[in-house]
Amino acid sequence: MSPPPPVTLLRPSRAAGARPGPRRRDERLASLLDAAAALFVEKGVTATSIEDIAERAGVAKSTFYHYFHDRAAMLEALRKRYSQRFADLVDAAMEACPSQDWNARLAAWTRSTVDEYLATYLLHDAIFHDPDVCQRCVISEEAFVVSLAALLRAGADDRAWQIEDPLTTAAFMFHGLHGLLDEAIASESETATLTDRVTRLFSQLVRAG
Repeated sequence: MSPPPPVTLLRPSRAAGARPGPRRRDERLASLLDAAAALFVEKGVTATSIEDIAERAGVAKSTFYHYFHDRAAMLEALRKRYSQRFADLVDAAMEACPSQDWNARLAAWTRSTVDEYLATYLLHDAIFHDPDVCQRCVISEEAFVVSLAALLRAGADDRAWQIEDPLTTAAFMFHGLHGLLDEAIASESETATLTDRVTRLFSQLVRAG
């Protein structure tokens, strides 16, 4: 007598109308944010409708409201994601340096900030500087400035640098670098040597004694 065929256990499908699992929710959220980012660069924030975002993301308009109250809430989420991704990239560059080589870590912060800003300034301008939605933000609360302030504080504690107020110094350094990059972009000038020049300037700013 031959053995009975193996029993295949099927995973029950999600019931119609049930909420998607956490992974699916994350994927939908990422799709909405990616769609909005692309459209804000292409059309501007105010010219992009919620219908545009949902269509680009391939979801129903109602799905948008599962995640965001309105377009302003999505814009704030995009700003936070941009800042956090920027900070994560910069932190990774610094962590690749020896832990107490403060000058190398500062150079890594500068280099990665320059590279990432030049690669993403169109999105940065769309979500932070759109003339119809622009609002002042507290730059010292942004993740990439907080990260720089932590680096400056650690270097000062190790007596490698002389810095009275790391957070204010970090905000000053970021604003200065931001301005230099915007000037280079607007004038279409060479940026290849900018990182080295700014690194030397920052080293002079924080050096001890």
